Formats: sequence, C-alpha cells, structure tokens
Amino acid sequence: MNSQQLQVILAKYLPKGSEEYAAELMLQYKIQLKIKKPRLSKLGDYRPPKPGEAHRISLNKDLNPYAFLVTFLHEVAHLVNFEEFKGRVAPHGAEWKSHFQQVSVPIFNQEILPTDIYLALLNYLKNPKASSCTDANLVRTLRRYDLDNPWILVEEIGVGLLFETQDGRQFRKLERMRTRFRCKEEATGRIYLVPGLMNCKPVVN
Repeated sequence: MNSQQLQVILAKYLPKGSEEYAAELMLQYKIQLKIKKPRLSKLGDYRPPKPGEAHRISLNKDLNPYAFLVTFLHEVAHLVNFEEFKGRVAPHGAEWKSHFQQVSVPIFNQEILPTDIYLALLNYLKNPKASSCTDANLVRTLRRYDLDNPWILVEEIGVGLLFETQDGRQFRKLERMRTRFRCKEEATGRIYLVPGLMNCKPVVN
C-alpha cells in the first residue's frame, strides 16, 4: 500500500492535515495498524515484531480524531524506543519521553490542532506520563471533541451515586483518594479504586 492509499484510510480517523505524516511513519517503520473495538483498560498498544513480521499498533475505533492522533504518536514512540534499545530501558522512561516529544513535533501547528488541544498537549509533553489518559487537563480537553459521547467521567458523578462502566459493571461511588475514588461494586460488594478520569454513565434507580 502506498502513501496516498494509506492517507485515504487514515483520513477517516485523524485530524485533517495529519494523515500524510501518519502515513510516512507507517511506511518508514513498516507498521501494521489495527483498529479495535473500545477497550476499557487502554486506548491503544504497541507490540514489537516477531522475526519477519511488522511492528503492530492497535487503536480503539471510538477515539475522536485528536485523541486518535495523540494515542497513535504515543505508540509510535514505543516503537522508536524499541528500535533503538530493544527493550533494555523502562517502557515509559526518559528515552520514551524523548521519543514521544520528537515524533510529536511535526503535528505541532495550529492548522492541525485547535488552540486548546495545542496548549494542553504542549504542556503534557513537557513530562509525558505512561498514558495520556492519566493527564487530567489533556483528557478533559480532548473530550470536548467527542461526538455523541454518552459517557461522562467518574469524577463528575456525585458521591454515593451509582454508575455503570463500559464493561457493564455497576459501582457506587464513595470517597476520593487522590486521583482515584473508592467505589463499591454492586454485584460483589468489593471495594475498588477507580480512576476519576474513567468513562462511566449514571444509573437511574
């Protein structure tokens, strides 16, 4: 598949103007990209190639274009990190952070990114965390561009109220514990620490 063909496919998922760069990365690193059903625990992942196979990146299909782009670059940074160090460094250490910053440079213009996302991503990339979905400001900014999203964040649910997660489990929200909340699962009575930035929807009794 050539660059033009890839760009046509990628344009369905990415912000206008970023598909050419994404196609270049895919061809340069021989990336096999898979679009997956939404996963509760991750937005995307990277898997190193087996002998004779391609690098593999998977991304959730429900991501809005800007979240798709950020997640794609996050995983490409893992790929570049693997190419250089072959797993000899921490997955989200200083080397990965540097690679994430480097692969993000070409999309840093406001013809591709709205001002609010540009600023949120710029701030995030000063010291990237293991997952972009743990950066509260970036998550909230990216969510503004979701279309017809029935989900809200756990942090937006009132204390004592019932909510349902994307995998269909129901929890009652208890007290805050830093960035997480103690929540009791209705079916089992077990207590879990649930991220405040996790998607959920209220359950009306």
